[in-house]
Amino acid sequence: MFVSSLVTFNLAGLCDLPSDLGRSLSAGEISHILEVCGALWLHDGDAHRPHAELTSGKCSDGFVNVQQALCHTPIAEILADQLMLKVSDVYHGPVDWVAGSDHAAATLSYSVAVRNRARHDFTEKGDGKSQKWSRFKIGPGEAVLQVEELITTLLTMEAVRKGIRAAHEWNITFTPVVGVLVNRSSAQEFEGSPIVSLATYDIKTWEPSDCPLCAAGSKRVRPKANWVELTGRAT
Repeated sequence: MFVSSLVTFNLAGLCDLPSDLGRSLSAGEISHILEVCGALWLHDGDAHRPHAELTSGKCSDGFVNVQQALCHTPIAEILADQLMLKVSDVYHGPVDWVAGSDHAAATLSYSVAVRNRARHDFTEKGDGKSQKWSRFKIGPGEAVLQVEELITTLLTMEAVRKGIRAAHEWNITFTPVVGVLVNRSSAQEFEGSPIVSLATYDIKTWEPSDCPLCAAGSKRVRPKANWVELTGRAT
């Protein structure tokens, strides 16, 4: 099925679409999907509009909660299909396993695995920031595609690989590409392989004393509790 544009679709319309849309979506269409799902908000620069107060106490001009999109299974399938189109532009080899992190990337990595008819699992959180791989063994030479739903640093990706490697007595073969739904980091590579993503956002954070939005009179609000006030859009 070829769909010319998604920017006019509401949530119900998006959920009625097949996963294979017949083409790659633009960055604007990916942002529209996330916004409609209540997964993305970016400040428009209007000081009369509120801005985000993060759980750390810092201020931000944007907020991303990808799980708000991935909980809609038809949309998760669309995004997984789109991510695989991006991956296949870079890598044409086998995918025997798809691995994600605990728990945020579990559903996306599963949907990507289905498209590759590959085996799938996700790591488990361990002590501190560690990630453990304990349920299955990946065979020598089997290719593992690592998938994340959102990255702001490379720490989780590093922890996932460290956990997978620690669970095996042989070298693990990771595909020479990593798939990410939303890249909020400045990184374009991981262990020498390209990071491909559907969307990138340069979201800034400040201490309240340094926040230009606070200085301009913009109100601080907690995003999840005040989503309608923050965005002007009901979920």
